[in-house]
Amino acid sequence: MLNTASRRLGVVAAAGALGAGALVAMAAPAATAATASTTYTCTFPSLGARDIPVAITATLPPAANAGLDAPAIPVLLSVTLPGDVVDAAKGLFQATTIGGFSNDMVATLDELSSSAAAQLPLQNARFPQTAVPTTPNTPLTLNTPNPLTTPGAVPASTVPVNLPGAGTYDIVVPSAFKFTATKQGDVTMLADVPCVLKPGSPASLGSIVLAKNESTTDAKPARAVTKLGKQTKLKVVVAAANEVPTGKVKVMLGKKTLGKGVLNSKGEAKVTLKKALPAGKTKVKVLYLGDDYTEKSKDKKVIIRVR
Repeated sequence: MLNTASRRLGVVAAAGALGAGALVAMAAPAATAATASTTYTCTFPSLGARDIPVAITATLPPAANAGLDAPAIPVLLSVTLPGDVVDAAKGLFQATTIGGFSNDMVATLDELSSSAAAQLPLQNARFPQTAVPTTPNTPLTLNTPNPLTTPGAVPASTVPVNLPGAGTYDIVVPSAFKFTATKQGDVTMLADVPCVLKPGSPASLGSIVLAKNESTTDAKPARAVTKLGKQTKLKVVVAAANEVPTGKVKVMLGKKTLGKGVLNSKGEAKVTLKKALPAGKTKVKVLYLGDDYTEKSKDKKVIIRVR
């Protein structure tokens, strides 16, 4: 997928809750399993506020490229309901099994050196029906489907996204969400139970570095020979993996700037030099100044012929 100057928000992230949570991971070298344990406070109509432990596990790479198309990545979530919540489900709703889902979980990527952030929604955050224990006041652990142990199961996963600009990002769990609890047959018991991250609970699953993409700059005169006394025009093309470069280019003769241009939506620019060059050959450099997604590059041997 090609990205332009309008590319917005991407990225890797994590989330957790009473029955839901997520962590995004991207294809990158040396990926390692990341696990986070945090706590949400969910407010139930009959019981009031209860703390819900959540464990989140996914594969998190230490680095990836800015602007990369990050695919949907499966995540494993484990949620433990307190014994009194389980007993209430049995007593008030005659539940013999408990499951649930959340449709509004959003994690974030927070850039550590600035206020920049990116959002990441979660899809398929669903817990299948799990038998309630017969012993009173016994906690119940719910787990999202694991396709490695249950072939064909649809796991919780991140929504496919484009990663944001280069930088070091903190992977932050959702600050709040709503959870719907179900019983046997996926019949709704409680709809839209509000849950918020408990103050002081772990909110970060670690950090990831998004690196700029390497670029190449190629430039040549629009005409093989410029007439004496006329200003030379150069055609400049900047290319990079994963995205279309944006930003500015400069034509330099030593430390002197001969002309400037701005890349269009195809990563190309036409630059007209400020002044006419003398007769003969002049070797100039064309510099691409980079953008949030792309490294600088240059074409340092551009020959202009004037006669």
